[in-house]
Amino acid sequence: MKQTNGFVFLESEIGVGTSFKIYLPKYVESAQDAADAAAADAAKEEKAKDLTGSSTILLVEDEDAVRMFASRALKNKGYTVYEADSGVSALEVIEKEDIHLDLLISDVMMPQMDGPTLVRKIRETDKELKVIFISGYAEDALDDNIMDKDFNFLSKPFSLKQLAEQVKEVLEK
Repeated sequence: MKQTNGFVFLESEIGVGTSFKIYLPKYVESAQDAADAAAADAAKEEKAKDLTGSSTILLVEDEDAVRMFASRALKNKGYTVYEADSGVSALEVIEKEDIHLDLLISDVMMPQMDGPTLVRKIRETDKELKVIFISGYAEDALDDNIMDKDFNFLSKPFSLKQLAEQVKEVLEK
């Protein structure tokens, strides 16, 4: 409440009940705020129009439902998607399929081998690999040393649009 310059008043009476009165400052949008918001919306819409691609992606996620949702969404956008349920199985997929990856999308926390360890192993031979980490934890709650911030982050849960936009943005860098 204090961050928004608001106030809370509490009234309580035994046998009657409790009431809270919340006072928040009124927001009045300036003409400049409205123009900035409209310009940002237009830029986002312009940028997000074409979310299709043809790149090769390895999706590593130990939660089957998340992996299946993300894989289907990316395949529908035209990407070639390989799937793995752990870091160990991801390395096996790379070796077995003999693929060149354009992008790795990996959960951060997984059994057997976590996402950062997987990225370090792959980058021993592919220094330019682009990475998106996905996690249910907030980005700022993750280890500050993960890949020296040389990654992109998408917080779970995410929508199809958020995933497609993030993938397109990272691949175009």
